Amino acid sequence: MVGDTRVVLLVRFGEIALKSRFVRRQLRDRLVANIQDLFAAEGVECITDSDEARVYVYADDVARARSILTRVFGVVSISPAAETHADLASLRHVVLSEAKWSLTAGKTFALRTRRVGTHPFTSQDLARELGDVVRLAHPGVRVNLSHPDIEIHIEVRQNRAFVFREIWPGPGGLPLGSQGRGLAVVKDRQGMVAAWMGMKRGCRIAVATAPGEPLAEPLRRWDVRLKVLDLPPNGRLAELVKITRADAVFLGTRWSSFDPGDRGGLDVPVFEPVIGLSEDEVGRLASHIESP
Repeated sequence: MVGDTRVVLLVRFGEIALKSRFVRRQLRDRLVANIQDLFAAEGVECITDSDEARVYVYADDVARARSILTRVFGVVSISPAAETHADLASLRHVVLSEAKWSLTAGKTFALRTRRVGTHPFTSQDLARELGDVVRLAHPGVRVNLSHPDIEIHIEVRQNRAFVFREIWPGPGGLPLGSQGRGLAVVKDRQGMVAAWMGMKRGCRIAVATAPGEPLAEPLRRWDVRLKVLDLPPNGRLAELVKITRADAVFLGTRWSSFDPGDRGGLDVPVFEPVIGLSEDEVGRLASHIESP
């Protein structure tokens, strides 16, 4: 932290923001709890804060924090930002500092401003005032709002302000554990992808797989509380559905092997989320799930 500036990971969520105020608060609290669980499981210290539209994560190890946050379902994107006070003097200092490191002679730039709350300036005022400050400090650069070489984002939220350049994608979806329980059969990479897709929709997934099968292990990176059960030799799932109190079953069925009669008397919905995906799409998702 330099002066009144400190680094924070600005975490955005998507679908959560579309819910009613009460439901949004519940989902956001679940998201924060999941973030804290993953950080604790990997032994990385963090402090979290949140408001109606953002979660703020403070961590000393930004690289490891990024690795963790990009595995938290419900997170749409993350930005490492310099946080300061929501006044023009503080913002001038931070924006000039960012420009010093990112702009060189001949480059073009644009300021992307966003403001929430009541302030003595508008978003247009911010862009104009801070843009002039950058141009005066760097005479060799030009403004290009359409296709700039460098974009500097300025987000003012009530009495806090954030300046950042990078936006890292998250997995999206809904917070894990917010949408009931599911049982996923993982016999191959397609099953692993189906289980992951169930997790992405907010289900707390229990995995049924053959004893000693390693395909379930990559899923532990996404759910530190993952339960793995032995798949019965006869493949019957009804008993496991009862044991896990699953509200649905997820299968990695491919269209070539689809058989609507092969459900073993299950009385819960059966989802086959990868059935319409190409082999390349399944492979890309599996590689993403397995990647360290």
